Amino acid sequence: MRLPRQQAFVLLLVGAIGCSDSVGPKLPVTFNLVDINGRAIPTFLAPTPGLTPTILFASVTLDNEGKALWLEERREFDGTQTSIRNTFDYRIMFNRIEIGSNMPCPSNANCIGAFTGEISNEKLSLNIQSTDAGPIVYNFRTIFGLTPF
Repeated sequence: MRLPRQQAFVLLLVGAIGCSDSVGPKLPVTFNLVDINGRAIPTFLAPTPGLTPTILFASVTLDNEGKALWLEERREFDGTQTSIRNTFDYRIMFNRIEIGSNMPCPSNANCIGAFTGEISNEKLSLNIQSTDAGPIVYNFRTIFGLTPF
């Protein structure tokens, strides 16, 4: 049996797409924060009036089961250092990523909200929060071989 040229082309195209590398990184992978809105780390969270925390370090590790481990070190405006560690669910669709939690944040916890952004083999860019001055975007780079899970 012979396939018409159009069907053969479609089968060839589907096969090529299925065999190509995906846009996202090979999992598990860890990304370390390099800047916030282009400002190198350590830097203030946002250019807002009043006191704001300084972000000293942050990383995101994506595992094979759809879990993202978020680690962050901050120096609060009063000088105390705070560590944040949360595990979230994540979903990657092409070069887009959504990170969020299905669990409500306890009122006494220092929680991070849900994020959306772009992901590739080497970079992760997440919109952490939108303010009147615009979005706060965390830009990460891949760190190979580190998996704190």
